Amino acid sequence: MRYSRFTRRIAVTGEASVRLLLTEDSDDGTLLDLSRQGARLRINRLFEPGQKLALMLNLPWDESPVEVRLAAVKWMKDNHVGVEFLKVGDDDRVSLDVFLASRSKIQESHARVTPHLVRPLHRSTSI
Repeated sequence: MRYSRFTRRIAVTGEASVRLLLTEDSDDGTLLDLSRQGARLRINRLFEPGQKLALMLNLPWDESPVEVRLAAVKWMKDNHVGVEFLKVGDDDRVSLDVFLASRSKIQESHARVTPHLVRPLHRSTSI
């Protein structure tokens, strides 16, 4: 069965602590993108789809960390893993929603402004 995502992910770079619930093993990785329902991480560890994890996501820009109490591995390719958030506490959910809303607005405004800022370079032939 192929996993499909219905929410837009926001590109971010932050630290992520990952703990396997079955074994209590833990490892650190890098948060690459984030949505309300999941994230993509870079981590030097192999996971299998369906494995259950707990995550601590250290968001960039001095935002409060977000604890994901329960997540499921949806896919793994090379050292990238996609996770779906299954249980997030109310306060962490609010923090995540506020962060995503603020980053989404910044990315949208940047996308609207950027095309107008890009101009071709012309070389002057006069000396």
